[in-house]
Amino acid sequence: MQHSPATLWVDWDRHLRSRTLARRLDVTLLEVRIGGNRIWRYVKSIRRTMSALRRARPSIVIATNPSIVLALMLLGVRRWFGFALVSDAHFVGLRSLRGHLMQRVLDFYNSRADLVIVTNERQAQYLASIGGRAYLCPDPLPDLNDHIGASVAVPEKSVFLICSFARDEPYEAAFAAFSQLQQAGYTLFVSGNYRRANLDPARFPWVRFLGYVSEPDYYSYLVSCAVTMDLTVLEDCLVCGAYEALAAKRPLVISNTQALRDYFGAAAVLTDNTPEAIAQSVERAYAQRGALAQEATKWAIANEVYMGERIKTLKAHLRALQTGSVPTRARRLRT
Repeated sequence: MQHSPATLWVDWDRHLRSRTLARRLDVTLLEVRIGGNRIWRYVKSIRRTMSALRRARPSIVIATNPSIVLALMLLGVRRWFGFALVSDAHFVGLRSLRGHLMQRVLDFYNSRADLVIVTNERQAQYLASIGGRAYLCPDPLPDLNDHIGASVAVPEKSVFLICSFARDEPYEAAFAAFSQLQQAGYTLFVSGNYRRANLDPARFPWVRFLGYVSEPDYYSYLVSCAVTMDLTVLEDCLVCGAYEALAAKRPLVISNTQALRDYFGAAAVLTDNTPEAIAQSVERAYAQRGALAQEATKWAIANEVYMGERIKTLKAHLRALQTGSVPTRARRLRT
């Protein structure tokens, strides 16, 4: 594949969104994933990123946010290298879950980037309110063929809860729902590092905690379980698991928030974040799994048309930044 040497996408992690969008935009993606303690990890990540900038001398840098450290570092060197800075903002790259001070840091950065890619209209409206320039582009549906490992044996009424044990996820409500659903033969598998939430699995003996699993194992559970579930209490967050479930044509249960309702609509079962509602939604998704697979196929076809337009226009925005037809902050600072 030919990549544009003028654009470099930097991600200090491994995100399917970054990989999928970089491929669709035909730009080079640099993934920097370094272990160790936090300070050493930041030092080595900065060194590797700076080395890549010196080699490539890009006219545009797209940065996945988080990391806010990467974001601020690129903001600091933008004038020196003279590139246009584009932020691909995940939810926590735009709205803080860590209080007012972090929100001020995020607002400072996002209002100074040349362009911020967001996933839904509410995020775009917030960005406009702080003086930023937003472009709306949800995740393209990923091609999972290269990610799925060997099949896993699961019971017939198995449900896969995609979870990172973050503050916005009502996972304990889901666990409570399955204290009832287990009596009807349902089994809940949960991905993610539950230790980060100081959760004791012994409290929920009916839940099968997978812990952190490899990418092939993760997708094997996704395609093997009868129903996939991804929940949030945040109104303007498009959960990543929803894209993956629809790409796999799996019956999907998601929270009944405005952003999820507006975007995924009839392709998923929408639930309130209470044990009773979750239990009812899981049973409905399982009972309607054939119809939901058809809805997922229809949604994916329509979504590809929409995403084709979104990506085409995003490419035009990047060309405008490259050619200087849209003034960038870096160029204004250098004059």
